[in-house]
Amino acid sequence: MDSAPHTEYPDIVPCLVFPFDKIRVNEGRCDPALVFAQRGDLVLFAAESTREFGVGVLDTSGELAFWDQFASLDLAARAFLSREMCAQ
Repeated sequence: MDSAPHTEYPDIVPCLVFPFDKIRVNEGRCDPALVFAQRGDLVLFAAESTREFGVGVLDTSGELAFWDQFASLDLAARAFLSREMCAQ
């Protein structure tokens, strides 16, 4: 039996940043997204208009470029932590 403590939830604490806004283009609409965790150019954000969470990449100009949306923070955080950081 493994005696190491088991973490039920993904540990994003080391990646937390002071929250900042980015605009996310979604089906032709510009929706606000609140970024609250970052690893290099990879970010974890909350999409306010859809009440969903996402993982995206900040492009060279600092804009939210490629992103995936998730129904829960847990799913988004797991995807955020499992993805490799993109080359800058």
